[in-house]
Amino acid sequence: MQDVKLPDTPITEAYPGLNNLVVDFNQMKAFLDDPLVLVEGDGVRVRDHTGQWYIDGLAGVAAVQVGHRNQGIIDAMHAQLNRIALTLPLYAASEPAIALAERLAEVTPEPLTHVKFTSGGSEANETAFKLARQFHAQTGNPGKYKVISRYKSYHGATMGALAASGGASRKLPYEPFPTGFVHVLPPDCYRSPFGLDGVECAIQSAELVDHVIVGEGAETVAALIADPVVMSAEGLIAPPIEYFKILREICDRHNVLLIFDEIITGFGRLGEMFAADVYETCPDIMSVGKGISGGYAALAAVMLTERVASAFWGELGDGVHFNAGHTYSGNPVACAAGLEAVRQIVEGGALDNGRERGRQLRAGMDELMSRYMQIGRVEGVGMLQGVEFVSDRATRSPYPGDNLLCRAVGRTARRNGLIGRMGDHTYVLAPPLTSTEEEIDEMLDILDASIAETLETFEE
Repeated sequence: MQDVKLPDTPITEAYPGLNNLVVDFNQMKAFLDDPLVLVEGDGVRVRDHTGQWYIDGLAGVAAVQVGHRNQGIIDAMHAQLNRIALTLPLYAASEPAIALAERLAEVTPEPLTHVKFTSGGSEANETAFKLARQFHAQTGNPGKYKVISRYKSYHGATMGALAASGGASRKLPYEPFPTGFVHVLPPDCYRSPFGLDGVECAIQSAELVDHVIVGEGAETVAALIADPVVMSAEGLIAPPIEYFKILREICDRHNVLLIFDEIITGFGRLGEMFAADVYETCPDIMSVGKGISGGYAALAAVMLTERVASAFWGELGDGVHFNAGHTYSGNPVACAAGLEAVRQIVEGGALDNGRERGRQLRAGMDELMSRYMQIGRVEGVGMLQGVEFVSDRATRSPYPGDNLLCRAVGRTARRNGLIGRMGDHTYVLAPPLTSTEEEIDEMLDILDASIAETLETFEE
């Protein structure tokens, strides 16, 4: 291979370390041509290295639920740092982890009673898969090992989590994946292959899962994992409430554990504490992360029902315990951040405010759709909303890969001071739950102006 000479640009002169850094999901050659180095945050806003301020319309990645530079969380972490920063993960628990486990058992749906901490969402979903397989092995069904997931979903970047994910663009370089992962069609009722809309589409999509379980052999299927609202490189999908109720019944019928991946949707993002509350369906296992610490520390968790957890309870010599963990799982400083973040969401008013601001955000995007024929649909729940751009609303035809309006709008919005999630076809806003009415209006105004500005020069 030839040596690659990195460009000598002002950004690498200011930050030579950019020649060494790999930014997640970015082609660094392109990143250096259009860099974004953030140096400060305050509330819903972040400032880059040039001094420009932006509205963080993505809350980090749907994680900064209670805003940047949140002094309550900072103080909680500082106080814990002055006590102990890392306990002995192999032999000991910490007081913040114990307190946060109790708190999570209080705020999650009632059947979820036990907590296994991890450092991030990928680890949490990997843990969920291992728990599901071990549960069945220890309850008389050792042949149950397969995990069913949906196309277009994203469950993490580690090999097992990525194997369960459904987007080809992020998976192809790493094939082949471990065996035992089976995919089904998602309830994307805007682009249903069944030619159905709404509830009928959701019912058909759910019942398809039943056919797949039977086809694979129910005696081989351990779990079904679903992110209740899909936000991935493939778009945004928020199914009707009936979908998950049917999935729950199907899983119960076949003794398949239902796993909710609530890494994105948890901690108030959808207007309730969890998507399980929104969809009135409780899973057997629930992965949570991102907002659990308000985005201030690497923290995630796996919640278990008593039925699942009891399979791991026994005498020391029984060998039925969950024999896995990570160095920074349940880190005391991270858990201290989590305790304060959850307190502010529940008791501090962030949940109630986010519910109101979510309605405002949805109404504003619906209004944009009424004026721009290039918006084919508005999709989302609560403070997770997106607009999908189409070249023809009647046929729902997407823009071709070499001429993507959504990415052009996203670049314009960033220049105008708004950062959202810019996919090929869907632009998503998921701002902090603490956003004010005026700040939501400002986000919508910038998005409106950016669409109009982009269309002035965009060639269909």
